Amino acid sequence: MEGAVVGATRTFLGIPYAAPPVGELRWKSPAPHEPWTEPRKALEVGVPCAQLNLLTPGFNESSGEDCLTLNVWTPERPASSSLPVLVWIHGGGFEMGSSAEADYDGRRLSETTDSVVVTLNYRLGPLGFLALPELKSEDPDHPSTGAYGLEDQRAALEWIKANIDAFGGDPGKVTLFGESAGGISVCMHLVSPPSKGLFQRAIIESGPCDSAADEATATAQGQELVEALGCADAPSVLECLRDKPAEEVMSALPPGEAFLVGAGPTWFPVIDGWNLPDLPGKLLEAGSFEKMPTIIGSNGDEGSLFVTLWGESATIADEADFVTFADSLAPGHGEEVVANYPSDTYGSAQAAATAALGDSMFVCPTRRAARAIASGGAATYLYHFTHAPESSLLGELGAFHSAEIRYVFGNPGLLVSEPLTEDELELSQALMGYWSRHAETGDPNGEDAAEWPRYDAETDENIVLDMTISQEAGLKKDLCDMWDSFAAAAP
Repeated sequence: MEGAVVGATRTFLGIPYAAPPVGELRWKSPAPHEPWTEPRKALEVGVPCAQLNLLTPGFNESSGEDCLTLNVWTPERPASSSLPVLVWIHGGGFEMGSSAEADYDGRRLSETTDSVVVTLNYRLGPLGFLALPELKSEDPDHPSTGAYGLEDQRAALEWIKANIDAFGGDPGKVTLFGESAGGISVCMHLVSPPSKGLFQRAIIESGPCDSAADEATATAQGQELVEALGCADAPSVLECLRDKPAEEVMSALPPGEAFLVGAGPTWFPVIDGWNLPDLPGKLLEAGSFEKMPTIIGSNGDEGSLFVTLWGESATIADEADFVTFADSLAPGHGEEVVANYPSDTYGSAQAAATAALGDSMFVCPTRRAARAIASGGAATYLYHFTHAPESSLLGELGAFHSAEIRYVFGNPGLLVSEPLTEDELELSQALMGYWSRHAETGDPNGEDAAEWPRYDAETDENIVLDMTISQEAGLKKDLCDMWDSFAAAAP
């Protein structure tokens, strides 16, 4: 493998970890890549997996199906021949994103922490998460459907276990970390039996563990895709689907206006009985997960990014609009939600609704998962990230969903393109320190850093990650108790 030295880091980009999932391999478990017999150049990141554009309609022409690649950053002169490994899964709602994004460049994280950093691509949208009975029955030895992207992630972990020692990494000291859909994925691998033994630490950033698609709903959506592509009456539905260009597949069911709670298709990993025996949150609460040291957390303004992206469709003009919106978050409980998020306290009905969205979708499910993981006996560390960058591409968003990534990787990114200030670099150093000590020892504490209390439900303590790092207890306790009661009563 021919990489490059950049700064004090050896970089290896665009390494294929599985065969291209095209033709007959579309909607199948990832297959091994053909071995190469000559040195392979690993100097450029791979193509993003097929996806639609985020802000404009249409297919992302820079994306494609031959996308199952990963990137490795490792110190040029490592302090040890067996370094901890940090494996990043990107977010994007399981519909967009890639390991090639500048936000996720692993050089600074590797250099600062003396660790091996890996980022990876996985199939997205209907190419990654289509569920159909014809697919589930295609291989009797592997009765799965709707989790091909999740299986891609696992294949990358298997590649890492087999090969990372050649890059100076310790295959027995792998930390799986990710944000949003990436964080959800980490939670899913914790409860997925086939993923057992592939990683030893977990970091879940703004990844609600209650998220997954039930098979009946996913299959109904899959049938809608079959009909939209004109394959319903074909002699072979799967042959018809596999003959369709990726752009047609990705565009067949247009996304709704309001991602997360709006109308339109969603492409989440499916509870198929093979990869996911049940909803991850339920499996955590039952203790049916691989116990390992886990960092888990959320941000101070989780809802702001989504509300901004939704635009006019998310306008909450008055209390009546708020009740309707709150009812979409907690059916039958809209008025109770509004009563607990007074507009006068938040400044407007819009601001109150934005806070309710963030708490219901991220902050409180994160506390719920932390309690379950800690109750199962795993060392658990809960955080709340509250630093608000001075500005972003989309305006003032506070400590928005994904804001912490800038400090975990130390990079300017799409939403905040300015270089980190001196003060922000200190915060970044602190986060990298916590993450890397966790990767090395299973405990983020040490090196004279501010103490991070181990989480349990009784003390309910967490660390607050901001310019001044502090500890608190009872993070949004009353509000999260309310949201937990709604979740417990849900079918």
